[in-house]
Amino acid sequence: MEKTKDRRTAVILVHGMGNQMPLTSIREFVENVNKGGNILYSSPNRVLGDLETRRFSYHDRSVDYYELYWAHLMDEPTMFDVLKWTFNLLFFKHPSKRAKIAIYTTRAFIVLLSILLVYMFIHFNGVMQAAQIKLSLLASGVIMFILYQMILPILRIIFSNAILQSIGDVVRYTVPSPQNIEVRNKIRQKGLEILTKLHEAKNSKGEDMYDNIIVVGHSLGSIVAYDLLTFLFPKYHSTYKDTNLPNQDVVKEFAKYGNPSVKIDPETFKADQRKVALNYRKFDHPWKVSDFITIGSPLTHASMVMANDEEELCLRQNIRELPTCPPSPDAKDEFKFFYNHGNNGFLVPHHAAHFTMTRWTNVYFTNDLIGGPLDEVFGQGIQDHKLKAKTSWWKRNFPFASHTAYWDKKEKGSLGILKDNM
Repeated sequence: MEKTKDRRTAVILVHGMGNQMPLTSIREFVENVNKGGNILYSSPNRVLGDLETRRFSYHDRSVDYYELYWAHLMDEPTMFDVLKWTFNLLFFKHPSKRAKIAIYTTRAFIVLLSILLVYMFIHFNGVMQAAQIKLSLLASGVIMFILYQMILPILRIIFSNAILQSIGDVVRYTVPSPQNIEVRNKIRQKGLEILTKLHEAKNSKGEDMYDNIIVVGHSLGSIVAYDLLTFLFPKYHSTYKDTNLPNQDVVKEFAKYGNPSVKIDPETFKADQRKVALNYRKFDHPWKVSDFITIGSPLTHASMVMANDEEELCLRQNIRELPTCPPSPDAKDEFKFFYNHGNNGFLVPHHAAHFTMTRWTNVYFTNDLIGGPLDEVFGQGIQDHKLKAKTSWWKRNFPFASHTAYWDKKEKGSLGILKDNM
């Protein structure tokens, strides 16, 4: 990771769903992204002032690792909430491209099973004599009661506390119902506080401690991280100390990506994003998030979990409510993602244009249906990495089994990508 000055880089990991314990994810993550032979240190989290988390760093690398721990802010939902959300997702949402086969298969299975049960019930009662109908209804009631008593414990096992918590986290965070608003706000305020402190941290010389900030989001944590960047950038996007310096040719050149006829090569695009970021650094622009890395990200299902369908998702992206990469351009503006700030023609990115400066890398396993490609959902500027898990046959082939294996020591492919981007 290149640096503009002799300062450090901060990496913040936003953990995924489930009843996570503090430091569990970040410690394993940091140990496995070690580039070899480095001594790991765990020090008090002085920058963030959090007593439950730590700052991790290697003795010969200018990188500090932090964790945005948010599990304690989440309320555990009821089984009814989870079943209601699952039923709505299966039958009332238009499936995302990644989830189509799984959802259509599940729908067909449930419908066929229902038809079979109805047929068996009608056939069973139809062959009985009229005198036996009352007895059969009574017997059916007793059988259904017994089945209910048998099935309920099974459902409780299926929706165990761990699984209920994991799915429930998604329900609580992604559904903006009145009972979920407080939880969503708590998590976002916590994340914004942490990112702000990292932006404003000073070293012993009174200089900015960090030159670059890398935000890594796993699973549901990638949606949380995406939201944080969305809400934080408007605080900084038009903040400059000197707008009299010339030379914004790099910015004007980047505007070409606002033309839909321009085919985007992710590698070239990322290089141009860095040029824009370094250009604005000359004007003391405070934005430091150089990279956004999503791992096993349900953002691939954004049309289902962040909107009602693809049409609504596109609408919210076009009006700059949900930022894309490259950003949503202004068709009537010559510079697409930038507008004139003041009277001297100084160009600044609009409030949802942080992906003119922040590079987006996405990693997913082929059998991890929670994650998936993002370039077709949030823009061609995203560099997708499609991989096949290597940890074991089970994790390589069984649906969802590889979701927690992205920084496993055996996963050289995904680990290599993470190391290359830090």
